[in-house]
Amino acid sequence: MLFFVIMGALIGAFFVFFLFLVVSAFAPDLSKVITPVVISVLKDVAGPVAAGFGGAIAGAVCSYLFQRKIEREKETKADISAIHKSSIHLMMKLNELYSIKKHNIYPSLEHKLRFLDISKIPSAPNITDRVDPRVIDVALSVKDALTIDTIYLAEARYRACFENFINRNSGLDEYRASVKQSGLGREGGHTIKELYRVVGEGQLVALHMMTEQMIEVLDETLQSLNQAVTLLNDMVAIKYKGQDVVGLRFDITENEKYLVKSPPPHFNVESLVAFLRRFDEP
Repeated sequence: MLFFVIMGALIGAFFVFFLFLVVSAFAPDLSKVITPVVISVLKDVAGPVAAGFGGAIAGAVCSYLFQRKIEREKETKADISAIHKSSIHLMMKLNELYSIKKHNIYPSLEHKLRFLDISKIPSAPNITDRVDPRVIDVALSVKDALTIDTIYLAEARYRACFENFINRNSGLDEYRASVKQSGLGREGGHTIKELYRVVGEGQLVALHMMTEQMIEVLDETLQSLNQAVTLLNDMVAIKYKGQDVVGLRFDITENEKYLVKSPPPHFNVESLVAFLRRFDEP
């Protein structure tokens, strides 16, 4: 801003000076007021010097504007690259959770005892990097706070997913250890009544609660990640409208059914407790 103020003042001063020379050349009355010596000095000395300075100033302004254009183009390319990389980053996380739900959870969702039917789940995330913070500046430039909130919520939920996987796996290990220690696990198939009498109500209810919390957080994370990817692409369309910048679009048709919220369990905590306590009756 200061650069343009100074340049504007100098250019204005030179413009006024040359305008004065032009007026003095065509206005005899003005020439009579100013001595011929002053007029001669202004034309022969000050004029060429001012012209030289004017050319230098014009060159400086053009050079500055050209450099600014190059810098803006670099910034635009960097912003677009950050958005595209962030979209791919979030999509990789989304696909990872799609795969977990598809192979480890989805086949057991309709099972009455799905908290026992769902096996252990990979507890180490494959994607540990985070979204490029530059995306925040891009979102702020278009006053898009929703995209920022959604991205960071999705990232937090992604981490929470694996924390829940770890907790549930630990609970499942304890349950299996109890069953194995009783000798029941070596006998092949066993009923829920036999399991209840071996591991007790507390362990079964705890495993049920951990499993349902895991499924709920997974569903919320899938929704948040999908929304974050969509909002990022929409932001590209808004910020770079008319600039021939294409946002990334991912085909999720094949995995759309895994975005749907999981059906509620056959048992809630109260009904499961009531169901298990029936085995206490003689």
